[in-house]
Amino acid sequence: MAKPPSSETLWQFSLVLYPKVQSLCLDWQDRFGLNVNLLLLLCYLEQQQLSLTSQQLQQLAAKLDSFSRQFTQPLRTLRRSSSSASLAVTQQQQLKQMLLQAELSLEQLEQQLLLEYCPPLIAKAQPLIELYLAQLNAQSQVLPAQIIDLRQALQQLS
Repeated sequence: MAKPPSSETLWQFSLVLYPKVQSLCLDWQDRFGLNVNLLLLLCYLEQQQLSLTSQQLQQLAAKLDSFSRQFTQPLRTLRRSSSSASLAVTQQQQLKQMLLQAELSLEQLEQQLLLEYCPPLIAKAQPLIELYLAQLNAQSQVLPAQIIDLRQALQQLS
């Protein structure tokens, strides 16, 4: 059984991959309720040819969902609505930047929690991205093309 990556390894991987797939990640987050940090972990695992069972993935997603709903999602909602605050433009920008920094800290904590909760991994190549999307009941005509785009961005990192 293989171990998950360190939190620093996963964070650095995410900082490189995320800018290449940001719009896709945010689209799936908004449309399907996907957790971007879990997706990034699954991308890392696929790249390393490591895998989880369907049940393990479901349990991992459920554990993270509780934290995300309690902390990350409310802060994200607050940040997105901060432009409606009756502040001067510079104060609005400052507020938005502060909220974004706090959100990024929560995202990093989510990744640490994912790795703490992660069960032992199987050394096996498996399409974890499709498995996760299926668990979210994500259905769309454009998903196959978007998955290809995601995997191409992933291959460019190798």
